[in-house]
Amino acid sequence: MGAETGGAIAVFSETVPPGGGPPRHVHRDQIEVFHVIEGEIRFELDGETVVRGSGASVLVPAGAVHAFRNDGETPATIHFELLPAGRSEEFFSRLVAGEKGDPGAFFDAFGIDLCGPPLA
Repeated sequence: MGAETGGAIAVFSETVPPGGGPPRHVHRDQIEVFHVIEGEIRFELDGETVVRGSGASVLVPAGAVHAFRNDGETPATIHFELLPAGRSEEFFSRLVAGEKGDPGAFFDAFGIDLCGPPLA
């Protein structure tokens, strides 16, 4: 998708299992926009907590510490965009393949700083 938009945007879809979500992190140079398609997701954005259900969105500015968690009992579906695309597609491809090695160094190589554990 990034190549198709001249690097302007990368678009992803994710099924988030119950209890699932990433660790707290910051995208140094990317804006991230989440759209909850199905289910309900709890987002933390710079220490503020919001819960969003189907049809709602959350905008995460570049440099903001954020994470999310599916607190429900069934999988939730989210779509999200990263602007600009950067190397997002490579990042997620390698992450899913389990190639992250040292997580701090892996995330750093893609302009992401780990800031804490996943939401509990």
